[in-house]
Amino acid sequence: MLNKLLITLLLPALLLGGGRADAMPKDFSASYKLSRGSMKIGYSSIELVTDKNGDYTYKSSSWPVRWVGWLLKDKLYETSKGKITTQGIRPDSYSYLRTGGSKEREAKLAFNWEEMTVENNVEDSRWKMDIPAGTLDKLVSLLGMMIALANDQTDISFNIADGGKLKDYRFRVVDEETIEVPAGTFRTVKITRLRDNNKRETYIWCAPELDYLPIRIWQREKDDSEYQSDLEKFSASLNNAGNPD
Repeated sequence: MLNKLLITLLLPALLLGGGRADAMPKDFSASYKLSRGSMKIGYSSIELVTDKNGDYTYKSSSWPVRWVGWLLKDKLYETSKGKITTQGIRPDSYSYLRTGGSKEREAKLAFNWEEMTVENNVEDSRWKMDIPAGTLDKLVSLLGMMIALANDQTDISFNIADGGKLKDYRFRVVDEETIEVPAGTFRTVKITRLRDNNKRETYIWCAPELDYLPIRIWQREKDDSEYQSDLEKFSASLNNAGNPD
């Protein structure tokens, strides 16, 4: 559960064809705390590194706080690699590793844009599936979201290759709010995830002054438990506001 809010909920974005060059995200890093109700249960960190050719490496990791480590042992590591252009994000590979718990898991995706397929390699099982143009892996969807919002998009959807399936995620901008998190106080755009049923609720607050980085993610699960992820630190490359690293 530790990076559920930062990976499966960090919203996938609208097809990004024709995006403004100045909307492309800068290299950055950020860290978050994850809480269940009033109890802190873990941390997550994300980092984007690009080169002059537009190739990117985007990483995420999450781990439990020490005093709940006896119960929540899982550590999660994810990496997406590919290219960022003014036409959008094109992932080439994605890897997932869960360690430390009773059930370790490893998965890898390889995108083939000439054949328009993605090969899944999950625990030594391999299979391919067809994908449409613009498909993302679930990790790099955060960058897609940031670009979509920077291009003034308010209804956001995307195809995500995940678990051998093509999944449709839909989001909508519903409000603007000023909120306080450990990293500072920010004016935000509030987004909700659109679902076919209302068994779960998800809201994301993104700060325009931080290139639309999510600063808070909140979710109510089917059992009514509530989880929240709050930004604690961010790199100065995003902005000099708040409390950057």
